[in-house]
Amino acid sequence: MRVFDLTYGNGFRCLHHLDVAKILRRQREAREQPLSSPERTGPTTISSRPSWQLDQSPDDQLVSMTTDEASEAGESILGLYYALRPNEGGSRTTSGGGRKPAFLQTDDTIVRDLLEKAPMLLVATPGCLVQVNAHSYEVASYIDFQDPLPSESFIEETEKCISLSGSFAFAQAEDIRQVWCLAGSIFQKTVNVLKIQHPSCIPSKSKPLTNQFSETLRISDDGAGDVVIKEQIDSGTDTDAEITVLSSTPLLVNSPLKSELVPKTKETTPPKKGKLWPPAGSKKSSATDSQPLTFKTKIKSSGYTDAPRMNMFSPVTSKSRGGSAGSRRSSSSSSTSANRTLTKEYPMDAQYPTNMKVKLNVVEQPIPINCIAFSDDGQNLAVALSNKSSQVFKMPLTGKGTAFTGHNGVVNTVSWSHSNQWLLTSSADKTARLWHKTQTEPVLTIDNINNNFTMDKEGPKAVDKNNPPFTKEIKHCRFYYVDKFILLTNGNTMYMYKYHLDDKPKDDIKRYQTKNRYKLVKTLQMDRAQQITALSSVNGFHSYIVLCAGSNKSIEVFDMNKAQSVRVVPDVHTRPVHTICQNEGSTYVSHSPNAYDLFLTAAPTDGIKLWDLRTNRCVRRYDGHMNRVHSCGLAFSPCAKYIATGSEDRTAYIFDIRAGTYVHRLTGHTDVVSDVKFHPLYPELVTASMDGKIRLYSDR
Repeated sequence: MRVFDLTYGNGFRCLHHLDVAKILRRQREAREQPLSSPERTGPTTISSRPSWQLDQSPDDQLVSMTTDEASEAGESILGLYYALRPNEGGSRTTSGGGRKPAFLQTDDTIVRDLLEKAPMLLVATPGCLVQVNAHSYEVASYIDFQDPLPSESFIEETEKCISLSGSFAFAQAEDIRQVWCLAGSIFQKTVNVLKIQHPSCIPSKSKPLTNQFSETLRISDDGAGDVVIKEQIDSGTDTDAEITVLSSTPLLVNSPLKSELVPKTKETTPPKKGKLWPPAGSKKSSATDSQPLTFKTKIKSSGYTDAPRMNMFSPVTSKSRGGSAGSRRSSSSSSTSANRTLTKEYPMDAQYPTNMKVKLNVVEQPIPINCIAFSDDGQNLAVALSNKSSQVFKMPLTGKGTAFTGHNGVVNTVSWSHSNQWLLTSSADKTARLWHKTQTEPVLTIDNINNNFTMDKEGPKAVDKNNPPFTKEIKHCRFYYVDKFILLTNGNTMYMYKYHLDDKPKDDIKRYQTKNRYKLVKTLQMDRAQQITALSSVNGFHSYIVLCAGSNKSIEVFDMNKAQSVRVVPDVHTRPVHTICQNEGSTYVSHSPNAYDLFLTAAPTDGIKLWDLRTNRCVRRYDGHMNRVHSCGLAFSPCAKYIATGSEDRTAYIFDIRAGTYVHRLTGHTDVVSDVKFHPLYPELVTASMDGKIRLYSDR
């Protein structure tokens, strides 16, 4: 089944291709799984003979008969119907019963449009009827006509089955939540009248994904031979607590988020009164005899090589107690510019960027760009390159960037701190490094799992069995909990570190004696995955939630306050997820609390999906771009109206978050677009490609 866009000017392009036969096979496999794996006792026979020559047990015969009978129904599509979504009804009021003040009101129209009940696509086949969510193209319900269905009749209670159907007709009932369906039988002279109810897309309470659409079917006889099928949503009690990004619960007593790394200070023993120090009987240590002569402070030059002084005295008449006028002017101007930046707001009514303003080659030779990241204030742009380096550009993109070299492998990801001063990079050389944006040397290197407390000890560095180095490359790294922690992924494990940075001014000698330390706080594993393929967390505000995607096509939600996994979403895509993007907004815009629970996932050959963390379901699906092999980036606009993604057809796509198709294509790239990022303050978009070029697009 193919879904086309009939909007004028879009060229009637295909939005989505739905494989109904694959859906039916999955449903049958799920129903036959208990039969295909019965409990067996005794040894298992392994033979090279074909299956038709083996002696089949009664269980095997039952499985084969069930499979053969299911395949007789066929998978051809005989009817399609677009069911309207039910009206919400009633006015929207706040939970408190009163109206919020003006400064607390946020425009949540977009979120309401995304989370409201979706229309349904009814797909009829000879043996079943499938309801598909028209926004996410997920299966909402599955009705198998070959199953005996309980019937409630005034005369007798029997089980009835609907025979194979050859034709279907649909009509909207008076109640918009219901649809009438006529199913004409192939082998009998009967027409079954089915009354199908619209499944609720937003349950009253968050349910697990496996139980979200659990329903029971009831067939009733109206006395005139009409069979009525109704769906009833399972109203079982829900024991799972609601999971949100903005948590309202306080930190636990033993929460790992309370841990801090405080450096130890050396305690000096003061000399005792009345006694000389050191004691008279002790000998002076001769350990310093073999040490080179060093000076604790800088030595002023004698000035023999300088030019002769011509003026004996030149008074300074502009000196004041508060420092020089130039320093006061620079400090006041910097503070004024910072205040001006903080008072700005992102234009919520701005259009998506379409005009290319800047095109820049990051390096002279074509080098793939793996990741780009904006600082929270929008003043700097970091770029991760495959030539073992990363670069930082000042906005706007007008000149060359500052190179940060030190890794011995490909730089996978870059991440900015919330303070906009520190840059975190992860590499294929099994290390992660922390940089100051004004220094080209790393201030902290994370290469061992537990800590780096023994890095300043003299002598050859021995391998500590209790503190081994990383065995695999570090794929992802992020600052977390407003720069308090650092998150790393290595294999199928996520590590959370606390750290301390000594930012005191140092001279030319002491700057090589680093006192920066880190220590492991917690490790969390995805047990069913071999590797963590994507990582996402919020650093702009305090949040307990961390999202991880694994190589087993699942997403696991971790609550760092409890230090445990709280939810696993299986089979998110048909292939492993390569990118997770949360709606963080920016420093210059605010959203409703429900908007921060939205996040995007992308996988090769399976498009983009928009998820709601609270209800644990996919609410939208976006297709149209090309993504088969590479990891193409994703980005939310600060206004949360648009989504940008890269593509392998040398194009970047911009989607309207409330529509299922793209609204604009940014062409002109000369290679695969590997990553995209929106500017946090202005309606601008930066794209990066595999040939080492970045482009800046604006709405003007």
